[in-house]
Amino acid sequence: MVGENTSLRSAGWVSLCSLVQLILQFAFQVYLAKHFGASWEMDSYVASMALPTAVSAVLVGSLGYAFVPQFSRLLAQDATRAWQLAGSMGTIQGACGMAAALIAFVSAEFLVAWLFPGFTEARSSLAVSLLRIQCWLIVVNGFIAFLQALHHCHKRFLLPAVAGPIGIAGTLIAAIAWEGCGMAGVAWAVVTGSTVTVLLQLPLLLRHGRFGVRLDEDLRRCLALLLPLMLGALYFRLDPLVDRYLASQLPVGSVAHLGYAWRMASAMLLITVGGLSVVAFPSFAEHWTAGRKTEFRAEIAASMRCLSAILVPLAFALTFYSTPLVADLFQRGAFSATDSRQVGLLLMLYAGLIIGAGVGEIVSKVFYSLSDTRTPTLLGVGTFTVGLILKITFVERFGVSAVVAATSFYFLLSAALAVMLMVRRLGPGVLDGIGGALRRSVLASLLAAAAAWPVAGAGFPLATLVAAMWGGLVYLGAMFAQKDEFALRMGSYLSSWLGFGNRGS
Repeated sequence: MVGENTSLRSAGWVSLCSLVQLILQFAFQVYLAKHFGASWEMDSYVASMALPTAVSAVLVGSLGYAFVPQFSRLLAQDATRAWQLAGSMGTIQGACGMAAALIAFVSAEFLVAWLFPGFTEARSSLAVSLLRIQCWLIVVNGFIAFLQALHHCHKRFLLPAVAGPIGIAGTLIAAIAWEGCGMAGVAWAVVTGSTVTVLLQLPLLLRHGRFGVRLDEDLRRCLALLLPLMLGALYFRLDPLVDRYLASQLPVGSVAHLGYAWRMASAMLLITVGGLSVVAFPSFAEHWTAGRKTEFRAEIAASMRCLSAILVPLAFALTFYSTPLVADLFQRGAFSATDSRQVGLLLMLYAGLIIGAGVGEIVSKVFYSLSDTRTPTLLGVGTFTVGLILKITFVERFGVSAVVAATSFYFLLSAALAVMLMVRRLGPGVLDGIGGALRRSVLASLLAAAAAWPVAGAGFPLATLVAAMWGGLVYLGAMFAQKDEFALRMGSYLSSWLGFGNRGS
């Protein structure tokens, strides 16, 4: 169970590596903000990233969820069959990614003109050249997700977790080295860093994988699970493209503001929910395929309680400290105070997305463990349609804020409906203890927010980061005082790790 110390340790190491990755990602964003701010060049860069991101999400975001339960089941029964399946899916994924990248490279001018109609000639021309560089991320990011899935199925969490920060570090170093190349240097730096991440994780597949497509029963079953996911993803995974399409018709800087806020929200989601999600999914699949239904429900309940302890304080932090945080991190060079206020507002509005995506990430993996890909797909399609209507209706009146608010709303709606369907299917036991966990977390978050307030307003450099650390300590102390299960286990684990648990023995 996630509640056991071994799984908590795994999630802790993954979260620690995610924290390092978060710091490096922020450093890269600080570099971009200092040199490019919210300029038209930054608009072009953010826009050119949208298509590779969306296509990767369609091709590989779906692949992992269909592949992991099948690979885990076969790995426990017949390792040879499991690796045959991995070789087939890896070959298909690589071929599809390469085809998509080539199409994007050849059709870059048409795609930019179609996707970003509000761009001037200069912004469009730069976006075309950047897209021709970054289209290869479709292939590279696809392999990152696929290789991570393989490692996680083997309960190898550390290497994929370490590979991410190393890749981001490579991106930052390359961007600094190629600073004279402008935005093209930044684009090549991103591709380089992602390639490093792939190379670090590739040996496992090279040792065991059998490349080539074998259309056997295992592959057909996996493709049957994958089909509804990909069909749905062709629609609702295009959300970043929709957002940038709408923002391209707003004043210069709107796409850049959206990009900064989205990057920060994504990074926060990674550090908070990433470790839990990575550890929980293989455990869900293993319990269900082994017929351990009681343990399966208990695992879900423990994950939901842990999730509440993570997401509630983050929501409080974003509500009160988004703008000062953005100013502390980015407000220098070409990034102005006006940019800080706008990005801070968008980041605060993204709090709903972080909560909804965090809950949805765990609950969707419950359905994937049941080999049910239809339910999450239908929820994604339906709620994205609601969000799309809201965005189109209100973007002209409220600008890019309407785009972000609508995104948060439909993520929250999707998560709420997913939880209801999960409870209906598996029983209320999957939410055991969630009420008490939420109560403890809200109280601790209030105390932490109050304690951090005077520090954040002290006016010294990076005050919000110091306030965040102080608030985090207050939060953990308040949770420990309330005897929260995860705070107690974390304290026990840290005491053991530091050697205190061995004293007196």
